[in-house]
This record gives sequence, C-alpha cells and structure tokens, in this order.
Amino acid sequence: MASAADWRMDFMKAHPRLFEIMPGGPDRSLGYPLCEAGWCDVLVRLCTRIESALRSDETFHFVRIKQKFGIGRFDWDGEVSDETRLRIGEAINLAVARSACTCEICGTEGHLYSRRGWLATRCAEHTAGDPVPLRTGFENVRILRRRPGRPDMYHARYDRETDTLTEVSPPSPPPEE
Repeated sequence: MASAADWRMDFMKAHPRLFEIMPGGPDRSLGYPLCEAGWCDVLVRLCTRIESALRSDETFHFVRIKQKFGIGRFDWDGEVSDETRLRIGEAINLAVARSACTCEICGTEGHLYSRRGWLATRCAEHTAGDPVPLRTGFENVRILRRRPGRPDMYHARYDRETDTLTEVSPPSPPPEE
C-alpha cells in the first residue's frame, strides 16, 4: 500500500502541466495537496477540467491545495484568457462543492462535523465531533463566486450523483425571536 506522501506525488506527477515539483522536497512544492486521500477523486476531477480548459499557449500552476473549515481551498497562478479563467473558476466551484460533501478520509459521502472548533467533512464511519446543523432545505448549498476575482456571488446546490451545480435563491433570513 502506498504511503500518504506517495499518492500526493503520484497525483502531482500525473498532472505535470498544473504543478511545479521541487526536486528533493516535493512536499514543499507549490500546490502540494494538504488534504487526505479521500479527496483524491475531487482533485482528479478538478485537474481534468482545468487541463481541458487550458489552451496550448496558456500557463497554470497550483499555488496551494488545502482543507480549511472542512472544505477544499484551491489557489493558482498563471496566464490565461478570460474564457479559460471562467472555466477554471467553474471547475474550482465544483471541486469546493464536492469536497464539502465528501469524506476527506475515505471519499464516500460525508457531512460537516465540528470538534472543539475544528471543522472536517467526514462520513459516519470517520466522524470527527458533532454534526454541524444545516438549515432545512439548504443541504449541499454553497455560496460561490460567479467570476474569479469579482465580488458577484451566487447560491448553488451541488448534486453529488451528477457532479453538477444548480443556482438557487438565497435563503431568507431566519425569523427574529
């Protein structure tokens, strides 16, 4: 069985156009995934979408991939067209939404848990603390950025089975007591 570091290196080597691997210290390379193996599928889907969006004259590399507040965070740099930037933004939005409902340990469907303020997305087998309550009707709803680098945000529901986002109306404020 491969070690945790092995899956990360194998993953980065499988997508050479997206990663700059440092010799002798790959775990210090920009974009080295700071998450568990359960999100490998999330990362593969993300990289596949980005690779298909890039034109031959465009450059891209991950700066950071990590788990924060129980979901994936993906930062990058490069020289791309506005159209490609939009497609990369869409790919990242899908990856963030998928990470929010995927156990970081095993990759099965998961939910957000809180353990002494530390948030993690886990399945029932790998629970980590207490489930974070969700507002009824807003399960798998994320607030996402429509265009990278711009303030226009929208609410979208993620369907894990079809790996798609569907825009929804924002929730109304909770009633005052």
